Amino acid sequence: MKITLIKKNDVITSKWAGGESRQYFIYPVNSSYAARNFSFRLSMAESYSEEEAKYTNLENYTRHLIMLEGNAHVFHKNHYDLVMEPYKDIDVFDGGWESSAAGKVTDFNMMLSKSCHGKMTVVENDGILKNEFCTECNKTFDFNAFYCGKGEAVFEVSTGEKIEISEGDMAILENVEDGVEINAVLKDSKLVRMDICCIDMKSSHGR
Repeated sequence: MKITLIKKNDVITSKWAGGESRQYFIYPVNSSYAARNFSFRLSMAESYSEEEAKYTNLENYTRHLIMLEGNAHVFHKNHYDLVMEPYKDIDVFDGGWESSAAGKVTDFNMMLSKSCHGKMTVVENDGILKNEFCTECNKTFDFNAFYCGKGEAVFEVSTGEKIEISEGDMAILENVEDGVEINAVLKDSKLVRMDICCIDMKSSHGR
């Protein structure tokens, strides 16, 4: 198992017309968001304006979107629209759709290529966390990522590791073996959990 800890202050921020974006993780690590040659990307974006703004076209990618702060009205032309509240709604949609959103918000994005599958959930209570089986890839998830949106969280891994994250930090666990348990202790915290597997990755663990 490999553990990567990403602290808020170490994340590179890039500006765009209506706000700013922070890329927390991209895989493979030598891939590029601009070149669209990545398998998956985890990032946060902040909008400074209430006005409607278009989402970047990400054809051949699936997007998982959650609001961290503020309410957003999300529009997917010719498909549907919805109002998203922080930590309550998770929108999964085709990155190639013509999409936009209105609202002064902070959101978190998980972008997956066609070779990857994943799910996004919210962790709000203490408890034992385990890696799960991905039916699409026919193996357990390759990555388990935890973004701390509020408060603090401590993970005590049954293999002996202890991980601590606070608001704006992320912990990524890669190739968590079957049977490994993660005792999560949350301190007024809300976590966004993202489980990801890629078909073209060789798994070092079984079901």
